[in-house]
Amino acid sequence: MTRGRIWLVAAVGFLIGATAGLVIWQAATGRFGRSSGDESRGGVDTATVAVVDSGEADASAATLDTMALSADDSGGRPGMGAAASENPIVLATRQVAPAVVSISVVLPQGAQGASALLMERMGRSYYRNVQSMGSGVIISSDGLVITNYHVVEGATGITVTLSDGQQLDAQLLEGVSRYDLAVLQISGQNLPTAQLAPETGLQIGEWVIAIGSPFGYLLADTQPSVTVGVISALNRDIKLTTGEQRAYLGMIQTDAAINPGNSGGPLVNSRGEVVGINTFIFSESGGSVGIGFAVPASRVLRVVDEVRRFGHYREASLGFGLKQLFPALARYLGLDDPVGALVAYVEQDSPAWKGGLRVYDVLRTINGQPVDNLDNLRRLMYNAKVGDHIPFTAERDGQLWDGEIVLTE
Repeated sequence: MTRGRIWLVAAVGFLIGATAGLVIWQAATGRFGRSSGDESRGGVDTATVAVVDSGEADASAATLDTMALSADDSGGRPGMGAAASENPIVLATRQVAPAVVSISVVLPQGAQGASALLMERMGRSYYRNVQSMGSGVIISSDGLVITNYHVVEGATGITVTLSDGQQLDAQLLEGVSRYDLAVLQISGQNLPTAQLAPETGLQIGEWVIAIGSPFGYLLADTQPSVTVGVISALNRDIKLTTGEQRAYLGMIQTDAAINPGNSGGPLVNSRGEVVGINTFIFSESGGSVGIGFAVPASRVLRVVDEVRRFGHYREASLGFGLKQLFPALARYLGLDDPVGALVAYVEQDSPAWKGGLRVYDVLRTINGQPVDNLDNLRRLMYNAKVGDHIPFTAERDGQLWDGEIVLTE
């Protein structure tokens, strides 16, 4: 390369470097993107605009029009324009977060390991109190708080801490193990509340916000934490594992981060409505991997309505047990159709008994659906409530007949 070309390349490099330096200096001093007629106010942080407005992390996606938001919008503060601070996620969080509480419980814990063996040999028992934490949300001005039942189950003391730092004793009004929901009562004045909304309008891919107090025992303040994600799936059924007593059916799945201490906190849509109660996650490490589940708000509303009207949640019961038919069993019973379920037992004077079902009847349809899978019946009963009328078709001695079960407590 000749000496002249070397000087030309060096000059071009110098100009490019100088231009880049000028842009960086202007951005740092708040001059970048200002209108020529307003040099007295700060500019807008381009990265902030790109992240908040478009949801993308690449600041280069921001347009010059976005970066040139007027100083009237920004209030003279870099990165604090209306577009940066008033998006739906921020507004929804601002609306619900004051009603989110931290729940601290005292649980009796028995001796474990070698200590338990020693106490057993001595003919004594030993219990100590341990603390556990979760989250909750205030849903009414008279102090009703919703959380998960597993957060307060077996507790000898419950303390609710509001977002402003107030600590209030709480009373457990009702715990519904089937739905893993608990209703607490606190006393206070001018309590902030959040609105429950049925999740019927939720769509997969819709933005949602998880609010709670993860690892609250490690934090020095009482403000809730916020994570954002989308609805990953609806009506998700979770298979029972060995030793599990509680089934989770019809759950909302989200990838919003849910961590230890988030249980019982609200899952909120972009309109500031509580559409679910965060309950558990799938994780091998104990931390969030983007697979979390929430109890739908419609279930919460049903429990709250029952508690308000009757003082407790009325568990609906059928009063009978079934065994799924399979070809060999159907042949043994002399049945031509292997689709159905054999009535294995019926409790006397139960709804099923009053509906006419007896042992060895074969249930063919229930609520208009063929009984080809006991999981369908389990889901039906999971969502059933006292007073529901459930029609069925059964077979007895080769004859089909119709009946109806009216659910009672």
